[in-house]
Amino acid sequence: MKTAHQYLLHIQFLGFRFRGWQHQPGQQTVEGMLKKTLKFVLPGKPVKMLASGRTDAKVSAEALPVSLFLTDTLPMSEEDFMKEVNQNLPPDIRMLTIQEVSQDFNVIQDVIWKEYHYYFSNERSFHPYAAPFIGYFREPLDIGRMREAASLFEGTHSFESFCSRPGGKASFERTVRLSKIEVNTYLTVPHMPESSYAYMIRSKGFLRYQVRMMMGAMVMLGRGEIHETDIVKALSGEEQVPITTVAPASGLVLREVSYK
Repeated sequence: MKTAHQYLLHIQFLGFRFRGWQHQPGQQTVEGMLKKTLKFVLPGKPVKMLASGRTDAKVSAEALPVSLFLTDTLPMSEEDFMKEVNQNLPPDIRMLTIQEVSQDFNVIQDVIWKEYHYYFSNERSFHPYAAPFIGYFREPLDIGRMREAASLFEGTHSFESFCSRPGGKASFERTVRLSKIEVNTYLTVPHMPESSYAYMIRSKGFLRYQVRMMMGAMVMLGRGEIHETDIVKALSGEEQVPITTVAPASGLVLREVSYK
């Protein structure tokens, strides 16, 4: 498909009922739902999309950058196009913005950093209705210790202990620009626990399950199952630390992506 026009979209979605972003045959995905809607709004026109990255099942996004490639210009204004698309999308997916960009723009390679938030709570009065938005840990957690340890992940390290193992000769080295836990003031929805927290992490790129396994390591630390020195050794590549807790996907949100 030879394209002449590229539009940058920002897509917001609640990922709880989807099998991730990427199209999968026979599965309900965000990309599949969006593509179906775009083909309805642009009948007879070939539609090609490329996102800045993939999100796993149940992971949400505040604003996922997506390139839309078309052979012709839009048959309506960008504002009318966005309105038409949103009228036909399900309520858990929204197009926030649309802007035509240069053909030289690369939605993947031009990324400076991505920021994820992981929302969590261990409050006893956790309401089931909050499950699509936040990770819940039943055991008591030393939140103060977890907050202090979060900064250990900042810098350039080996994250082999904090990801699923890809095939081939993959590099496990990543540079984390920001890693901290704060009281959650970002996500406020009905039935949220009175006390909840946001783990914020920023990097140019992430390995599969990396954020959820880093969060899992801090939960293990908060439960007294591992020590800060275990995390330091794992990050240096000296020894592998078995991370037996992987944070639930529903608490993870792609918050922002910054470009050159």
